[in-house]
Amino acid sequence: MHEELLKERVDPKQAALIVVDVQNDFVHPEGAIGKRALDTTMSMNMIPRLQKLIDGAHAAGVPVIFIRTEHGKWTNSKSWVIRKGNVAGPPICQVGTWGCEYYKVSPDVDDFVVIKHRYSAFQDTDLDLVLRSIGVESILCTGVATNVCVESTARQGYMLDYNVVFVEDCCGTTTKEEHEATLLNINLHFGIVATCDHVLKVWGVI
Repeated sequence: MHEELLKERVDPKQAALIVVDVQNDFVHPEGAIGKRALDTTMSMNMIPRLQKLIDGAHAAGVPVIFIRTEHGKWTNSKSWVIRKGNVAGPPICQVGTWGCEYYKVSPDVDDFVVIKHRYSAFQDTDLDLVLRSIGVESILCTGVATNVCVESTARQGYMLDYNVVFVEDCCGTTTKEEHEATLLNINLHFGIVATCDHVLKVWGVI
């Protein structure tokens, strides 16, 4: 990776840290994803690094924006509900449930929270307005799942002309293959891939 390029992209004057969907239903083994017999180990294991990155962002003066998925009768369209066919499984991130709550990381008083109802954090939310209002040009993408909501957010962010930094060891999904496929795709077409420590070193907080 080109050191100067990363330094430019994560400059606290124009970058924001995006934390996507770190919620019980996606990460906790007793959440909806775990109950569907999918492996949440990668997502659980990256949490200490993610917390380290969040703390580093706060120390460096980088805005932190938490993305939170909520589903319910007002936003569950027919096409959304049956997108995978009629595969049975527990509902995910229903409003007001334990599964919708954050898993081990949560926003500080000065962090911003965006509620979303689809994969991308930009889809029909105020995320783009918030980022442009505070002068953000680069987004650091983290959270779960690497290949679904984090990748969807990164892709749409790129289409909206944000520089994308994908923090590979602060993301998680259910298989190594899906995780690595996203990293390859992001690096080839949508942005740059970095590690937590690499970013923190550029910020001068480790």
